[in-house]
Amino acid sequence: MSDKKLVHDAGIRSAIIVDDGYDEIPLVAELLDEEGWESFFDDAQGEAAKRIEAIFPGYDPDEREHLKSNQDFINALWQQRETIKDLLGELFDTYEQKIQEIRPFLEDVESALNALDIPFETCGRNFVDAAIEADLIVIDLFLGIQQGEQDRKLTVERLKEVIEVRGQRPLPSIVLMSQVSGIGRLAKEFREDVKLHASAFRHIRKSDLPKSGRLEGLILTLASHRSDSQALANFVDTWEANAITAASAAASTLRKIDIDDLQHIRNMLLRFEGINTSSYILDVFDRVLQYEIEAHSAVLDAAILLDEVADDPAPLMISNDRDTYTVLEQTLFVNPKRRNHATGAEWPIAFGDILGPKPGALIKPRGFFSGRDDLVFFVASPECDLIRRDGLTTALLVAGSLKEIDMTKPDLAVTTKTTPILVFDGGKRFQVNWDFGDLRTINLDKAKRLLHPDRGNMSVIARLREGSALSLRQQLLSNVGRVGELAPLPRSLRFKANLHLPLQQGGTQLIIMPDGVEITGNVLIPRPGKYAAAIIDSNCEDDLTAVLLGLDLENVANKSKKRFETLKEQTRIRQIFRSGFQIELPLDRPRTAGLLKLGEEQAEKDSAKPKIDQLAMIVGKTSKDELTNIEKSAGLILEIHLEPDM
Repeated sequence: MSDKKLVHDAGIRSAIIVDDGYDEIPLVAELLDEEGWESFFDDAQGEAAKRIEAIFPGYDPDEREHLKSNQDFINALWQQRETIKDLLGELFDTYEQKIQEIRPFLEDVESALNALDIPFETCGRNFVDAAIEADLIVIDLFLGIQQGEQDRKLTVERLKEVIEVRGQRPLPSIVLMSQVSGIGRLAKEFREDVKLHASAFRHIRKSDLPKSGRLEGLILTLASHRSDSQALANFVDTWEANAITAASAAASTLRKIDIDDLQHIRNMLLRFEGINTSSYILDVFDRVLQYEIEAHSAVLDAAILLDEVADDPAPLMISNDRDTYTVLEQTLFVNPKRRNHATGAEWPIAFGDILGPKPGALIKPRGFFSGRDDLVFFVASPECDLIRRDGLTTALLVAGSLKEIDMTKPDLAVTTKTTPILVFDGGKRFQVNWDFGDLRTINLDKAKRLLHPDRGNMSVIARLREGSALSLRQQLLSNVGRVGELAPLPRSLRFKANLHLPLQQGGTQLIIMPDGVEITGNVLIPRPGKYAAAIIDSNCEDDLTAVLLGLDLENVANKSKKRFETLKEQTRIRQIFRSGFQIELPLDRPRTAGLLKLGEEQAEKDSAKPKIDQLAMIVGKTSKDELTNIEKSAGLILEIHLEPDM
């Protein structure tokens, strides 16, 4: 399929280029601080003032501040600038120079759209009406020559207005462009502000626009995933809209409960259960809201389209705001504010609570945690028994061990005996391996003493949601069966990387990337934790591709040359940013890595060893001496540094 047909079939049949370089007249804000104003007003006196009054009746040189802020006055000066050039001096020089600097970049954008046969319009800052029907919007980050926050906000607010006015029309694909070198971070903030999915959004430095095929490649990527991205965006928008409607419907239902009902509930039920009215009503409201959301068929219909998301081509990675652990945490645990709400129960702990050492407290060798800072407990006793005043005298606990999530350490598998994420100890992330052969008990007095706000040395770290807690408790029973729960998302760890070449004479050589370009990505870890995929961000795809294709292999170790020759094939380079390098865990030593064999189908089991062509070696953060000792047959060496959790 030709590039033009791919773009056309994807539904990209019109575009608009938005840049203040297309504005015909400067705005007040762009000239307000120009030094040329004083010279202009000094010169436009007497007879010269009559020339200005001829084009702007009522001109008074003594009203300088007012005139500088008058857009009509600036319009008149700009339109007649050729006839009063001797008076204007340098007033418009900065603006005109900026327009001249921008123009070649805009011509590059126009050429790229012409090459793909995409009809387009051009527009300055007032682009909302013109962009409503566009399938593709190529837009400048700062719509103004000052390149400041106000210019960025203008771009964001007007693009959001375009999306809002479009109504039920499919969302446009967006390419953000800017002259600033640090566009990666700004692009992330921009995308979050406009509420776009990464698959419908790309960014590019204006200095890269002249590079052959660079912008066309971004547009082709957007076209490849356009329908899938729109299906996802439609689902999220549909869910959001119907969740608001559902909340209103739930509120209508719940208004039928009045204070007399609360009194009856408390007197006939809650006072015997020993639970507060507020806690009970919060639970009721949660369930009614969920019921109302489930009642909207539009949400269910929008979700069905997600079943059709294509596996080929694989989507590109953008990791600078990807954090599946946050989503995973929210699906597994009750929100801390809800957890800390007083229930009125007899026990200070509840079913599903995870108990651990209190941060900053002394862990005594003979104390409850036996001197271990990695020991936690799952409260397995039924909720009803922990609530009632005449209920349990002793609660059942299951012991577990905290394992900091680290690719260099073994045992990252997620099994039925694992809680895959627990945030503890100042935001560090752990997984918990439960030992169902290590059962403990705790009585009410001891629980209250250990959890005392001032004197206790134990805390409730988290509370599992009902489904997750039931699944764990079921492990204590015989193999009668177990409660099903939502499968956890693949875990992801962000990284930065340096690339090295193994040399004939031994040692390695750092591969230099262009200024302002850093190699980032995500390591995706499936449940078994045996193998992982290190996928490099698409943000650096073009730069890294150019670097790999331009590598001089003369001094590369002979045993690695064949691997580098394979990496000079564009089809293989593209895999780096899609399916990524496949590696075996743990990354406690240099590990051979490779790209999936071309034409291989995805493994049926997530524990299966991937079939790869060995082309690289991945190492964790290492010293220069350790790099020197890496085998000459390593191929491309990726030195990855895991980034701290956000």
